[in-house]
Amino acid sequence: MNFLIVVFGLFFTIIHGIDVDEVRDAYRYANSSKEKTEQFYQLTQKTNHTKDNVMAAYYGCALTLKASISSKMGDKISYFKKGKKIIETAVQADPDNIEIRMIRLSVQMNAPRITGYRDDIEEDKNFMLKNINEVSSSKLKEFIKGFMSHSKIFSEKR
Repeated sequence: MNFLIVVFGLFFTIIHGIDVDEVRDAYRYANSSKEKTEQFYQLTQKTNHTKDNVMAAYYGCALTLKASISSKMGDKISYFKKGKKIIETAVQADPDNIEIRMIRLSVQMNAPRITGYRDDIEEDKNFMLKNINEVSSSKLKEFIKGFMSHSKIFSEKR
């Protein structure tokens, strides 16, 4: 019986997919608690992250957050490295995508210094400032502007 429930759940997810707005909403709160991080991770696993660069970047972000809540050092390192690699692959595949750049920026701003994953902060910040007005989707533009208004890096004096 449990098997049928799992199969039906997978079938339903495949048919309906996960909406990017649902992922964006979960992303907003993913770092607020272990439960929200786990929910974000579970949600991004159900996305088409192997074929969609934006979803891949969110999945990579979820992995880096999962690293932060893992109790075993080996798991922390593994999740973080895998997440970083997925994010960088998404950026390389679609370097002009402002949403992917925002995701990488948010991860790098919050990554522990020991990871060394902080090299693109200024580049991504400048890319976002330069390109925010070019975003055609009003939902995406509002989402990114919300991120920018809550990020210290955008309020710092140059």
